[in-house]
Amino acid sequence: MNCELYTIIEKTDNSVRIRLNPDSEIFRAHFPGNPVTPGVCQVGIIEELAAEFSEKKLCLNDVKLLKYIDILHPSKELVEVVFDKLEEADGFLTAKGTVVSAGRVFTKFSLVFKMVS
Repeated sequence: MNCELYTIIEKTDNSVRIRLNPDSEIFRAHFPGNPVTPGVCQVGIIEELAAEFSEKKLCLNDVKLLKYIDILHPSKELVEVVFDKLEEADGFLTAKGTVVSAGRVFTKFSLVFKMVS
């Protein structure tokens, strides 16, 4: 079974390029023959990548904005999670940004994570 959802390709000062793994079990279940990246998985990816920047373990605390604009299919194109804002304050990390690929915006987000370590 292959549950790995993505691979990090490149990390910059404010973004991370990833490649979604079309062979992941997630895509076999959601949906066979027409794979779609579930919204909850996109939030999980954002959380993991924000943790990379903060070097802290994070736990989703609040959703200020979460707008799915287009369906994100796994493909050969790279997906970029762009953080317009990553701000730490009082034990929380606010992450604002977009999920994009080949010039298309798929998701806009403003999420607040509790830093747990």
